[in-house]
Amino acid sequence: IFLTCFMTCLAYSIILGDTFSSLAETAGLTGLMSSRRTSILMITLTAVYPLSCLKSLAALAPVSLMGNIGILMTCIVMTIRALPGGAYSPTAAIGATNFLRSLPAELQPSFGVTGFRSPRSLLILSSMTACAYLVHMVGPEFYQTMKDPSVVRFGILSAVGFGGTALISAFMMCVGFLTFGGACKGMILNNYSTLDKGATLCRLLMGISLLGSYAFLSKGMRSAFYEIFYKGKEITDKIHYRTMQILIGILTTLALFLGDAGFVVSVTGAVLGSSLIYIIPPYLFLKSTKRRTTDGSLTTTSTLKFERLWNKFLICLGVFFAVAGAGMSVANTFFPHLL
Repeated sequence: IFLTCFMTCLAYSIILGDTFSSLAETAGLTGLMSSRRTSILMITLTAVYPLSCLKSLAALAPVSLMGNIGILMTCIVMTIRALPGGAYSPTAAIGATNFLRSLPAELQPSFGVTGFRSPRSLLILSSMTACAYLVHMVGPEFYQTMKDPSVVRFGILSAVGFGGTALISAFMMCVGFLTFGGACKGMILNNYSTLDKGATLCRLLMGISLLGSYAFLSKGMRSAFYEIFYKGKEITDKIHYRTMQILIGILTTLALFLGDAGFVVSVTGAVLGSSLIYIIPPYLFLKSTKRRTTDGSLTTTSTLKFERLWNKFLICLGVFFAVAGAGMSVANTFFPHLL
């Protein structure tokens, strides 16, 4: 859990750097003041670290609301930009607003060029989706901070949250691809021009949303860290702030030198996501059932044998996804000439 939260926070730091450096360019800043490294340092000092030090997540309610508004606005803007003859279409009418000329070559829409020639893209995508819903580490905090908490209400909250997230994510993938095709970046808003006012507003709102999400993940990361190194000990303010200074410092340093959030997400999903989804739960089931059948508290039946066989298969599947996904992500990022 600690490593999952840590790696996801790292991806968020990279995305925040890209987002706010684009906003700086839109504001007219140039050179060092608009670089992603400067943006990472500034946003870490002014927002990421203070929010990560919060002991209660209740104060983040306004940030969560702003994030929901940002997601809705992003869906609307991306849909408008994806329409035929839109601002990023080569077939836009003469005199119409068109941002293609302001985009570098690698961000220009690309269709019918690459295609599906190997399973590498599918492996990388599956690695990314493996960590799409890894938020169980903050589940207890959500439950405890609910108004009139109950299992039924928490179940409804989870179903609406996960279901809505899945639909919105699929929709954004579709309209993003319809606009830019094979040129889509891991952070799709990076594809849009810094001159695009609609995209600029979306970057600002999504940046605020990411800051709130960062605080939730840092809460899970901090709790897991305490369980590892301070289990059974009192967590004083000194330990609390020193821990966050060290963790945020390491995350920020890594974010300054890693520029591809997609790579971080895919490796995290491949290794940690696959472990938490496919490997660890079946392993615990196998150990538990073996212990109980040995002491006589559980009877060996044909159903149990099938369940144990199925869990062994899941472990093998998880190992395959972890090795293949991580290997493909590393090769695609650092050794593309080998693929």
